[in-house]
Formats: sequence, C-alpha cells, structure tokens
Amino acid sequence: MAGKPRKDRFSYPQVFFKQPWEWLSRYRDINTYVVMVFYGLISTGMLIYAWLGQGLSGWVMGALFLGGLLTWTLAEYILHRFVLHYVEDSPIIQRWHNFMHGAHHDVPRDLRFVTASPFITLPIALLFWGLFWLLLGWTWVWAFYAGFGIGYVLYEYVHYAIHRYPHPPFPFLRGLWQNHNLHHFKAPEKRFGVTTTLWDRIFGTYEVSP
Repeated sequence: MAGKPRKDRFSYPQVFFKQPWEWLSRYRDINTYVVMVFYGLISTGMLIYAWLGQGLSGWVMGALFLGGLLTWTLAEYILHRFVLHYVEDSPIIQRWHNFMHGAHHDVPRDLRFVTASPFITLPIALLFWGLFWLLLGWTWVWAFYAGFGIGYVLYEYVHYAIHRYPHPPFPFLRGLWQNHNLHHFKAPEKRFGVTTTLWDRIFGTYEVSP
C-alpha cells in the first residue's frame, strides 16, 4: 500500500466519531444496486441529452462515449492505487482509510464494504464532471461523461460480482476474477485494475500469475 502500513485488525468503519456513521453504513450491503440504478439513469439521461439537446452525430457521440469509458478505467486505477490505498500513521487518516477501503480488505467477502455510498461518491462525480466540462466544453461533455458514468457502473457490478460469486458467470471474465482475488489475498500493492488490467500493465503494477 502507499504510505505507511495500517493497523492489521478489523474494526467497523468509522471516521470522526466513536460510533459508526450509521446513516452511511447501515444499508451498505445494497449500495451496489442503488449505485447502479442511480448512476445508470444519470448516464443514460446525459446520453439522451447529448443526442437530442446537443445534436451530435452518431459517430461523434460514440467516440466521446468510448473516450469517457476508457478514461474511467484510468480513473479507476488511479483512485484505487493512490487514494484508496493511501494510509499514514495519523489516526484520522487511519480511520478514513478504514472507512473507505481498509475494512473491505480486512473482510473482502463482507458485501457491506464492497461499494461506497452515493453520499461519498456523488461529490467526487460532480468534481469529475466539472473537470471534463472545462476540458471539453458544454456540447461534448455530456456524451463523454455518459461513458465515464457507465464505466463506473460496470466497475461496481464487476467488483460486486467478484466478491459475491466465487466463479465468473462467463469464461472470458476468469482473468478479472483471478486478478482481483490475487490483489486481495496475495499482492495488495499490485493489480489495482478491476475492470481491466491495461493500466497495471502500462504502469508496472501487473505481475504474471503464479
């Protein structure tokens, strides 16, 4: 992990108070479904708006959508490697890390800790939208961000499915199942990609399976 090692024993996720944030934690086992519907509808709405409201041609929309999808895979890698795996000796950092990701690594089969609450992810999503709007402009940002959002939805589904089911539903997904389980149980400082191993291979955090 980046930074200094965290404590090894499991503790229920909490940040600033002695008791857990129940309003964020109580329903975390259904967060994956909530997130998929919530961001799926938003992304679909953005795609429709790009088509009807901005008058983009089909190939332009397709290129922007695929660009957003690819950009998500890079964001997934960066956030997982440098944000979710960042930990220091500071008690606040330790608690924040435990709330965001540490508990998930301690008990990877506990589905309560697989998906972050929309209360946490929505402000981050808005920041990304603002960044892409500044870079791409009003006309192009909608189709691009629709691809980015669908990429996030696919990530949450794949991540949930890997932790929910011991075997992939389709043979071509076997590599992703193996890759992420190796990240959890053998190499937590490698294999940060969940939906793809592309960026691990590019940035040198992929290793050949034993």
